[in-house]
Amino acid sequence: MPVQDNWDLMVRRDDLTAAEARQAPAAPLRPGEVRLAAERFALTAITATYARLGESELPFFDAFAGPEGYGRVPTWGYARVEESRHPGISVGTRYFGFLPLSTHVTLAAEPTERGFDDVAPERDFLHPWYRGYLRVGEHEARDDHRLLLKPLYPASFNLAEFLVREHPTAAVLITSASSKTAVGLAALLSRQEGITTLGVTSPGNLGFVRGLGHYDMVTTYDEPAWGEVPEPVVLVDFTGEAGRLFSVYERLGPTLKDALLVGYTHPGAEIEPPEGLTAPEPWIFFTPSEEQRLIEKEGEDAYRTRYQRAENALVEDARSWLSITRRSGPEALVETYRLLIAGDLPPHTGTVVAPR
Repeated sequence: MPVQDNWDLMVRRDDLTAAEARQAPAAPLRPGEVRLAAERFALTAITATYARLGESELPFFDAFAGPEGYGRVPTWGYARVEESRHPGISVGTRYFGFLPLSTHVTLAAEPTERGFDDVAPERDFLHPWYRGYLRVGEHEARDDHRLLLKPLYPASFNLAEFLVREHPTAAVLITSASSKTAVGLAALLSRQEGITTLGVTSPGNLGFVRGLGHYDMVTTYDEPAWGEVPEPVVLVDFTGEAGRLFSVYERLGPTLKDALLVGYTHPGAEIEPPEGLTAPEPWIFFTPSEEQRLIEKEGEDAYRTRYQRAENALVEDARSWLSITRRSGPEALVETYRLLIAGDLPPHTGTVVAPR
């Protein structure tokens, strides 16, 4: 796949497995804009979720527009300012934020205390959570673990806050229990008296999930030992797959009191809940909304201090179970993306890809 130094990963909107790297000429910056050069991307389940949501009511393919029929899948990563036409943002500064799978991205910047916000009108439809770029330091030993977990852990943290507040004595059944967001959630809930966690995973991931020690019980989709689950039960679904949802509803019946839809980890995931489910009606948990609620309640500084302490603890713990695969270049990114969409990346490994 010969491409020049500047390129975009393009994905067919009607076939998410069809991906290719294409040359991307750079346009001159306008006043107030900055050009970031991507340093490293985290390729995780949330990247696949953005692709699967590409044409949904939250159309992630519109965040960084591609040519007709194609989308640029966003993910999270580190990037440096390569060129700046904003007096408040210096060339060479390193940021963490929402990036397309491209060597470069041009943003309309407005400096903040923690970094800058992208104020480009074409991304107004995105929640501000996606438009904030956090200033970060230079590379350190935990950088790649943090990169892989930082995009996911806000969901883990805010889910745990919601569940502890709304269902303090429930059994929480977590599908796709090997996913990194699920692991982060289970680790937090394991410290809460009154909450029991049941992880459901595929047979191939059973040993890994049990070995984490974060779940009270672990079983597979095919042979779930749900008879021992105390009532009431709250479902946290990370699969987005209709068959999984119907199976849980059929097995749990009236003991199921709430159902939160959080992720789309499985290749057969559907954005909207399937029709025909009995009560309770499943609903989509949106992390930024819960985060904003907590910030308004306790103040931003207090919330961010509490969150960062929890994230640091997870990053440190992850060094014992999450190995890093590092790759570089457009061919490696295309291959890794395809594996991710197919659901073929093992849970105990995180993939970090450098575009060059």
